[in-house]
Amino acid sequence: MIKYFFSHFFNKKIRIIILIVLLLVAILSVVISSPQTSLSEMALNANSYNLEYHGRMLIIIRYILMFTISLILMDHDAPFIKPLIAYFKRGRVSCYKLIFYFLIISWLIIIIYSIMIVIPFIFTRYYQFEWEHFIEFLKLLPDYYIMSLLLLIFLRENRKGISFLLLIVLIIISFIQEDSENLAISYLIPLSGSKIFNYKLGYYFLAIYLFFLIYLYFYVFLNENF
Repeated sequence: MIKYFFSHFFNKKIRIIILIVLLLVAILSVVISSPQTSLSEMALNANSYNLEYHGRMLIIIRYILMFTISLILMDHDAPFIKPLIAYFKRGRVSCYKLIFYFLIISWLIIIIYSIMIVIPFIFTRYYQFEWEHFIEFLKLLPDYYIMSLLLLIFLRENRKGISFLLLIVLIIISFIQEDSENLAISYLIPLSGSKIFNYKLGYYFLAIYLFFLIYLYFYVFLNENF
């Protein structure tokens, strides 16, 4: 069934969108990783340039991925899903659908991050892979799965505008959480910039939140009238 979803959801339009996004990330990586300075200065201030590159790229990639995910999941409620339910149980269809989208999103994340580290490694002399930067990138991953689950729960064929509305709301919430010490909004949507992760319990709450969204996704799908 994964192959069936792949042939229908991963169509020409989605492939073109992903290709454009990957090219954009590659171009931005080249531009941002190439400071207008001499090679000697690059070598002298390698740590500073490395830190600046990762900081800028993480911000850019965060919002590019969120925008791309909103486009990819826009057609998740396509009409061809309905006949599948007649041949397979709803639980099986919903499970394979969730696995398919998580696989696509995970693959996209890996490719984009690979571009982010390979290009400066090739084109610059200062770049160094550092685990602390990789960990900072890993902290962003729950944001993409939270967004994906919210889209799977609320987005439907007859209200695709929710995709961009949710994107805007999540971006606004991420800005608020980064500048606010108030944890109340973090309990609503625990994005990576939330101060809740200054506490160990924040990660337990995130795990519970993700499991709740997965449960809600299955509940909505299994009880929806098609």
